[in-house]
Amino acid sequence: MTTNPSVDIAFEQPYPLRRLFLRRIVPGLVVFAAILVTLSGFGANEAMRAIYLELAVGRADTIARAVAGVEPEAWEKFLTDHESLSNHDSAALAAAFAGEISELHISKLKVYSPDGHILFSTRAEDMGQVETGDLLATVLRTREGVINAKVEDGIEVYELYVPWKDDSGRMALVLELYEPVSYLNTILWRNAAAPVLIPGILLLVLMIGLGQMVRRAQNDIDLRTNALAELRRRLETFVSSSAATAARGAVKGVAVTSAKIRCTVLFSDVRDFTGFAGTSSADDVVEYLNHIMTLQVEAVNNHGGDVDKMIGDAVMARFEGKDAEARALAAAHDIIVRLSGSDLPRKVGVGVFTGEVISGAIGTAARQDFTVIGDAVNMAARLCGAAAAGEIVADIDTVGAGRAEGFLDEESLTVKGREAPLRVRRSTP
Repeated sequence: MTTNPSVDIAFEQPYPLRRLFLRRIVPGLVVFAAILVTLSGFGANEAMRAIYLELAVGRADTIARAVAGVEPEAWEKFLTDHESLSNHDSAALAAAFAGEISELHISKLKVYSPDGHILFSTRAEDMGQVETGDLLATVLRTREGVINAKVEDGIEVYELYVPWKDDSGRMALVLELYEPVSYLNTILWRNAAAPVLIPGILLLVLMIGLGQMVRRAQNDIDLRTNALAELRRRLETFVSSSAATAARGAVKGVAVTSAKIRCTVLFSDVRDFTGFAGTSSADDVVEYLNHIMTLQVEAVNNHGGDVDKMIGDAVMARFEGKDAEARALAAAHDIIVRLSGSDLPRKVGVGVFTGEVISGAIGTAARQDFTVIGDAVNMAARLCGAAAAGEIVADIDTVGAGRAEGFLDEESLTVKGREAPLRVRRSTP
């Protein structure tokens, strides 16, 4: 049976769900996961920085109130008129600040006045200087705390500038605290791990689950596609290749149209099959038919023909295109030779005729047969009926166009459906 490879591929290729999933969906999910984790990490980082600042505000307030509680008079001068501080007051305040720094495990501390003067620092040489840095300027302008990562003495630390407000709500001081990054990052990752990693893990589990579902769906699609393809191939053995091609075209949206074409029609029929069937068992009859049908179909296919149908013990084949007559006669010759050389209880006769036929789908919407009808079909059947066992009968035009050899002289044959006798030639290979 002749088939169109491109059409077969289109019908038999399963939908590539898994390949499309891996090429299109998985990269999108990976990008989405990366964006999700990045945004979650960024959000967690920003949230923790805000928390750091809030903690720093609390620590600054703790330091200020503790120092005020230890040295209230000196603290009052420190806030209102720090230039009036005596050496004793300054030493007392320094001792109070040092105690809080040690208790709260702060690595460094600076205290600024609202005009940027350094009122206290863990580094004595900084005392009395004016800070002109952008971070302090931002705090003084916005009255909001800021955080900044920097490297100090080879150690990565966070600078935290926080305003301290007195009981009236006035920003009286700005405290600059230094916290090691490792310490604060430990807090960050301990608190941010869950919101960052859990969505990523859930998405990974989702991707694995989807991958399993797609794999199973692809396996199911492959099994169903293969089953349908096998069913189609089996069904196509019951019809001609022309009918199968027309059916595939109809499935793809191509309408099955009827057309007048010129072709060579071959008919073969078993001589005295009725007598053989009446005296033989059903198994023997079926085995015999299967054998001779196999030989005839192979002969037709080998010469580029198409078995249109098998009717009981008869075969109808069509040959179209270039050298149709020559190929049909060669197929007829092979059929007679193959069957004559076999030890068969009955032989066949073959008729060949060339002419115009109508090719199309015949029947109802529920049951159709894609075949050829017309005078050429009828004449081929009549010539087959006129052939003896092991004989080919063809019209002279087909024999001439096919340049066939081994045919007897021309004779006139009266056939049903024709007023004038039909000129034919016979051959017994």
